[in-house]
Amino acid sequence: MKLKLISLGGFGRVTQNLFVYENEQDILLVDCGIGFPTRESPKGDLLVPDISYLEQVKSKIRGLVLTHGHEDHYGGLPFALPKIGKNIPIFASRLTAALVKEKLDEYKIRARINTIDSNQKITLNSFSLEFVYVTHSIPDTLNLAIHTPLGTIFHASDFKFDWTPVMGKQPEVGKIASIGNQGVVLLVSDCLRSEKVGYTLSEAVIEDSFEREIRGCRGKVLITTISSNVSRWQQAANVSLKYGRKIALAGRSIEKIFSIAKRLGYLKIPKNSVIKLKRIKNFPPKNVTIFVAGSQAQSSSALNKIAGRNYRGLEIKPGDKVIFSGDYIPGNELAIHGLIDDLSRLGATVSYSDILDDLHVSGHAAQADLALMINLIRPQYLVPIGGAFRQMKQYSLLAQRMGYQEEQVLLPEGGDVIEILPGGQIRIGAKIRVKSKLVDSRIRGQV
Repeated sequence: MKLKLISLGGFGRVTQNLFVYENEQDILLVDCGIGFPTRESPKGDLLVPDISYLEQVKSKIRGLVLTHGHEDHYGGLPFALPKIGKNIPIFASRLTAALVKEKLDEYKIRARINTIDSNQKITLNSFSLEFVYVTHSIPDTLNLAIHTPLGTIFHASDFKFDWTPVMGKQPEVGKIASIGNQGVVLLVSDCLRSEKVGYTLSEAVIEDSFEREIRGCRGKVLITTISSNVSRWQQAANVSLKYGRKIALAGRSIEKIFSIAKRLGYLKIPKNSVIKLKRIKNFPPKNVTIFVAGSQAQSSSALNKIAGRNYRGLEIKPGDKVIFSGDYIPGNELAIHGLIDDLSRLGATVSYSDILDDLHVSGHAAQADLALMINLIRPQYLVPIGGAFRQMKQYSLLAQRMGYQEEQVLLPEGGDVIEILPGGQIRIGAKIRVKSKLVDSRIRGQV
């Protein structure tokens, strides 16, 4: 008997997260995400993992766990479920479950969504799951311990150790240590910021940066970040309201997250402070802040259309300011720089991370966070995920500085399959075909 770990999004990629844990009888899926192409294409506007492998073994799928509510971890569901089974039980935290339901409703897909919290444990045939609350750039993020007949695997998708989170509670470090004390054969860990020394800063520090940027602006302020970064929107709203600004929303993804987060009590913004976008002309520019979707320069995003003078009559004028409060997803740099160029040509002052290093705090663990997780879990083997190969390599070097042997840190690429064997040996085995597919977000069941 052996247990396989497969990444259908492909090891060495940041987005399109879809992990398969498979033994002879059962399959557990973790996440089902998308990627975002940034150039116009006649074929589609989203990248999704190739699920042809799952179509062959879908009778073995016992459940799908979602770690958090970023679209690169759940946005592929509308395209995957029609192919692998709409009745697969899905497990997600409260905010994530609400976002997933909203997404599936758009595609008229009814699914079995089970809301869970970190106090629960579930059993899916040969997999027993334990959940751990961690901090990230969105509330209600979970890591999970997967208990199997061949030992425990700790799946540490996106995380950092934020001791002063803007929303939610502190990470459950005691529970992580307890799981580590019981013995873990494999740590599957976020590695996106493995090139950065120290700890990743708390989300709480961002509010001071918004204060500086908004305080003296006499024009409209446009703020963009990952749409699901709920705490960032709350901080931007706090400062905007302090300076007498009304808030408008531009982009369907922003409107969706606001509706859900306010309904669930995550966002606390007075009702009369948020206005329809068409009403901004009724206020002086200095009294308007617009939250805009499109921080990654997605071709169909609101911000990209605004920069092209093609969005609902909203125009950039001299004196306006655009604030990018987010990291670049690797590969998107050129498109984002082009977008900044276009906004600057229209007369906007653009604030972004290349010129100001305090406009964004990452949701991902830097070296000290990663080292803390390794020390708490103390696994026999490690596999870095969620980063490019250079970041996987830096994670390996970090682990080696902590006393691990090079062969204990596996660096799979593409369709490599990780095999966990009886007796505790873990190796890279066969390969499978993994190839991203470009789809049109408006059409169902394409992958």
